[in-house]
Amino acid sequence: MLQLNHQVLLPLLLILLLTGCSWAIVCYHCDSIALPECSQTLGEVGVLPYVECPTELTCAMSIVDSITYRGCGAVTPTTGATYSKSCSSNLCNAGVYPPGRLKCHHCAGEDCVAARGAKPKPCRYHLEEDQCYTDVISSSEAYRGCVSEQNHTLSSVAVLCDINGCNEEPGARMQICASCDSATGRGCKMDLFQVNSGKCNVSLYEECQQEVLLGEPEDKYCFSYRKLSRVVRGCSTQIPADLEPHLDELEKCRSSESNCNAGCIPQQKCLTCDTLNQELCRTNVSAISSSTCGSAEASDCFVCEYSDWSLQRGCGAAPNNPGIARCYECDEQGGCNNKTFTRCYRCSTDEAGAGCANWERPGSIYIEECGDIAAPCLALSYSNGTTERGCQRKDLTCSSSQVANCRSCEGSFCNKGAFPEERLWCHQCNGTGNHDCEEIDRGQTALPCAVHANEPEDQAMACLEYFDTHSQQIVRGCRSNPDLYYECLLRSSHHDSCRICHSQACNNSPGKELRAAYELETKAMALLMARSSSQSSHILRITALPFIWLIFSIIIILYLASD
Repeated sequence: MLQLNHQVLLPLLLILLLTGCSWAIVCYHCDSIALPECSQTLGEVGVLPYVECPTELTCAMSIVDSITYRGCGAVTPTTGATYSKSCSSNLCNAGVYPPGRLKCHHCAGEDCVAARGAKPKPCRYHLEEDQCYTDVISSSEAYRGCVSEQNHTLSSVAVLCDINGCNEEPGARMQICASCDSATGRGCKMDLFQVNSGKCNVSLYEECQQEVLLGEPEDKYCFSYRKLSRVVRGCSTQIPADLEPHLDELEKCRSSESNCNAGCIPQQKCLTCDTLNQELCRTNVSAISSSTCGSAEASDCFVCEYSDWSLQRGCGAAPNNPGIARCYECDEQGGCNNKTFTRCYRCSTDEAGAGCANWERPGSIYIEECGDIAAPCLALSYSNGTTERGCQRKDLTCSSSQVANCRSCEGSFCNKGAFPEERLWCHQCNGTGNHDCEEIDRGQTALPCAVHANEPEDQAMACLEYFDTHSQQIVRGCRSNPDLYYECLLRSSHHDSCRICHSQACNNSPGKELRAAYELETKAMALLMARSSSQSSHILRITALPFIWLIFSIIIILYLASD
């Protein structure tokens, strides 16, 4: 049989008795000044006091200046009410009004830090944009309530929400993380007792703790760090000093569950081979399959090159065998030690001359061992016409603003051959301090023409050569150089002496051939001047003889007169 609580049964019997004897109704009768629950009831019978209304046939409820009134008929006071309601059935003036008022948890102090389990209470004001707040000041002080009530000045870490009862999240929790370092003990990488068991969770670790407050600005988390042969786990508030520069490499978790950073590292797979027994270890490493490392502690792979250029690849940290020239370690999954050390040709036309560019007489060219594993080899030319080769590095990249052409290739010594191939090659010299400009051998001084600003795109590339009548030197170069082309037209003996051609290194005419026209003109001029001088002397002798006799006669006359 259903049993009713006497606190509920008695009021119901009273209501039935009263309604059966008269037309009067029963209404809740209270105000929230004397009884705060008067504004918060959800209609539970027996929560609020009630009275029989013998003469009035209505119940009423009103809100004035955030104070709730309930009673019979026209509740006093009604002036200035922000909300009011009347109804004509027993205890009909129950409930929270207005119905849309936000409900939030309200508390303050140390007990407020914990999660709130009690029912939320309606906010005092009915605002469409009202919010609940949780403001945790410390592990022993917190505040919860409605923003609209302004009974607490919110700090910068207050957390706001706008759903009924949403401010119930715990204000503080203790985060527990796994803490270990493979540099000081085994088992931090993988549980040594779970190898090949299908499980993947470490258990050989200590624990660290850190308190996390709701809304605090500091990001607290458990972390795992993996770099080559080292693995570190711990709390973000206790990060080792040597890991500070590597914060962006940490794997982080913020789960409320303990030791969320205790997941083991998958068993490493590496290429394992030696060129002494298997030449494919160098020449075709893609034909070698990676295999699972036998040691649970092997979190990295290595490839080492010996002084005799032999290679060794394997699991774990790089060995310290004698004769090792250099090693590379990696910790990516799936045979990351498949890369090979690269060697590239290194030179610059500024130092090695034209052979660095045209590759016809490649003298003064060195072999560079690239600092980065599997670094590409580069051949590039700059806007000023200089060509350079070498390993890609910070100071030699295709992305430099001064680079006009660039070729990147994979594999040792791949950056050979003439470069750039699309630019015209011309001999470039002026004879000053360089007697090689007089007689040119193929490939000796031929360089790609520089890229000049405002160079016409539709102008055919051309080489030029001429004898400079000012400096008395042979000059060779590119027509794309506007200053040089202007001097070629101006300083050569005549227009035809500025020779133009359009094939690779075509401006290689012998110096005596370029001088011939000028020397011929010079000899002709000398003969002309000599003949002109001889004729002038003969004419002078003929025209001066009468004048000489006249002067001689006058002298004789004066002499005789003196006697």
